[in-house]
Amino acid sequence: MKRLVSVLLVVLLFSVPVLAAEYDLGGQTIKIASYMADGMREYFTDGEGRGRLEKVEEAFNCKIEFVQVDWDGAEHRILASIIAGDPVGDLIYITNRWLPLLAGNGALLPLDDILTEEYYASLPGSHKNMRELYSSYQGKAYGISVNGSYQRNMDIGSAQGWIYNRDLFVQAGLPTPNELQNEGRWNWETMKELAIALTQDIDGDGVVDIYGVGARLDPWPIEQEMAVYANGGGIIKFVDGKAVFAMNDPEAIEAIEMWKELDQVHGCVMVGDKYDIRAEFNQGKVAMFRLDLYALPDHAKEVDFDYGWVFFPMGPRATDFVNPVWGMDMFVLPVSCQEPEAMAELVDMLFETTAKYRDIAAYEDEFVEYFLPYVKDLDSLETIKQMLHKARLWDNVPGLANELNEALVKATMGSTSAKSEMDAVAPVIQALLDEAYNK
Repeated sequence: MKRLVSVLLVVLLFSVPVLAAEYDLGGQTIKIASYMADGMREYFTDGEGRGRLEKVEEAFNCKIEFVQVDWDGAEHRILASIIAGDPVGDLIYITNRWLPLLAGNGALLPLDDILTEEYYASLPGSHKNMRELYSSYQGKAYGISVNGSYQRNMDIGSAQGWIYNRDLFVQAGLPTPNELQNEGRWNWETMKELAIALTQDIDGDGVVDIYGVGARLDPWPIEQEMAVYANGGGIIKFVDGKAVFAMNDPEAIEAIEMWKELDQVHGCVMVGDKYDIRAEFNQGKVAMFRLDLYALPDHAKEVDFDYGWVFFPMGPRATDFVNPVWGMDMFVLPVSCQEPEAMAELVDMLFETTAKYRDIAAYEDEFVEYFLPYVKDLDSLETIKQMLHKARLWDNVPGLANELNEALVKATMGSTSAKSEMDAVAPVIQALLDEAYNK
């Protein structure tokens, strides 16, 4: 890619064609294939991106066509099309979780010689580190940034934080998670103390009426994994370039045992699936729980109490808060692409990804503006802004079925130890990691 000049922060729309004029695609049709293609088409036709498509087509002397690829099995259809010599798109929009399959089978063009250091420096938020964070496989970079989503200012859509009922804390005379976070004391220990204190049998019938914390511990034990990340660990670690199962490491064992203690010892956890916990929280029956950031507006519309938003509480082995994100989307190029520099520049301009085409200095404010109607205080809004810089992807184990989930449920809800359950499942998951990452 031609050098992206990082000092050029603001480019007016009328000057954009001049910047892109060095690439003349000769009137050819550029196919953008994606499981979100229909949404992209609408976005650029009737949504916030209207007018942008025409400017890019003029600048690059091309026509752009969107090709919808259904989500189910999309990665396999993309792979088959490239292997057959007829790629489904010239530009292909994927989740990073498909990289092991596509790049591992030689279907994608590495971009290490195309995307420069200046390019990465011109990206906003966590995307400056996209090579390490989500766009590389076996040491090679494959992704062109769209800042996590094709829609501008819709970054980190699967971000994970912690919502709480502030009214319950105030009524009990307890410090709120926002106050503790500001004081550097929002961690597992303070969360445990609050969860225990807020668990109440109001009518004295021996049945808990308000739980201190809600959690999806079973059947999809997502909370255990989130706690592992918050404690500086992960499902996978890389040792000498090899992917190694890490859920039997101390960071992970502590995370599992933390939830086990809250549930089995203190009885302060409402265990349920996603919608159960959310509904109970909205009715004032759960004091706090982990939540997807983009579910925040739904709760804002349904609750009649004050609430706050913070990071997942920090584990004892962590040195900073973390924002677990399920995946990041990006553009990749089929290995047969003959004009990679032009394709990368076209993405930058169409989606205003880099400082060459937009004011990156305004990135944070543009992002948090969306959430202004859905938070109750500036501290919660500041947490959302900080999340842009603390993304940590959920580990990806291709081919994994329910093996880890079942082991985590046994380790948390059963009587066996976390270490024994994780050791037992380790060979199965390590074999999957060897197949996906260690060839």
